[in-house]
Amino acid sequence: MVKNTLTALTEVGRFKRKQLDIAVGITGTAGKTTTKELLRFILSEFFPVYATEGNLNNEIGLPLTLANITEGAKIGIFEMGAGKVGDISHLIRISEPEIRVLTAVGHGHTEKFGSLENVIRGKGEIFEGGEMGILPFRLLKHYRLKNFLTFGTEEDADIKITGVEITEKGTEGVISIKSRSYKIFLPVYSRAVFHNLGAVFGVLEYLKISPEKAVRKLSDFSLPEGRGRIIQTENFTIIDDSYNANPLSVENAISTISAIPKYRIIVLGDMLELGRYSQHIHRKVGELIGNSNIDTAVFYGKEMQHAYTEASKRVRSFYFKSKDEIVDFLYRERDKKPVILIKGSRGMKMEEIIHRLKC
Repeated sequence: MVKNTLTALTEVGRFKRKQLDIAVGITGTAGKTTTKELLRFILSEFFPVYATEGNLNNEIGLPLTLANITEGAKIGIFEMGAGKVGDISHLIRISEPEIRVLTAVGHGHTEKFGSLENVIRGKGEIFEGGEMGILPFRLLKHYRLKNFLTFGTEEDADIKITGVEITEKGTEGVISIKSRSYKIFLPVYSRAVFHNLGAVFGVLEYLKISPEKAVRKLSDFSLPEGRGRIIQTENFTIIDDSYNANPLSVENAISTISAIPKYRIIVLGDMLELGRYSQHIHRKVGELIGNSNIDTAVFYGKEMQHAYTEASKRVRSFYFKSKDEIVDFLYRERDKKPVILIKGSRGMKMEEIIHRLKC
């Protein structure tokens, strides 16, 4: 019997955390799960690894994750989500990761955070303590850090990302660390995945793990369901990015599909929890699509009407009120053998479209 079940679960999690030699904490507006999966994939070659399953990254999910650390695990990789200032501080006090990773900052949960400035502040709580901070070079100016590694396309980044290109089979690019450069191919369609790789190679650098071994392994990597996984059917190449959406991840999705050398269709559902910024941000999405190489844009949801209004000025665009209509439309496009990227916030359940297309 306990007085408070969450307090008890948290204490169990703290106790189990002590068995790990080292822990990596990851937060950010976008890219947390991809970065976690990339790290899990690579580090499992060198250590017994335990990592967050699914989306268990809040004040209940993280203690539950820690409480289930497997016997023999030496390295833990933990996602940390935040809806308001103070959330990350609470989570890092529980997990006490030695390595702290910030993947990106953008408009996400601004309805709860109140402003982009508060998002920057809230996500930056990841750096309260720990041995090493890893973050995008462009965000360094917002934080006072002693021990850190940066990644990005900037010349002065510690881990430099260059030459990222979408090919017919996936994405390739170059990661440079110190005086060495490594050409990498990943069998996924995503420019943003190289941004996540920058963070991963920062962790590898701190752990003194050979980049050469990691590069060889990455050609076998695949993303989890809903996070950019490629599904090939008789008529379609589907990029299943349906798990969630915020302005930064949608911008990355537009950039990615624009570069794929096929007939390109993007299907977008609402981005939720944007508060007073919602209409303006959805209009910006429409403008981005209007200036992209996307051939056809399909919109679903109350807020995406604003994106449709803007995109339709330049791009073949459709707005539908039901998923049945979307599926029927996409089947009428099948002769074009299109690549279709499907994305929306969790509450929009865009995966229902994918399940129908796979039938």
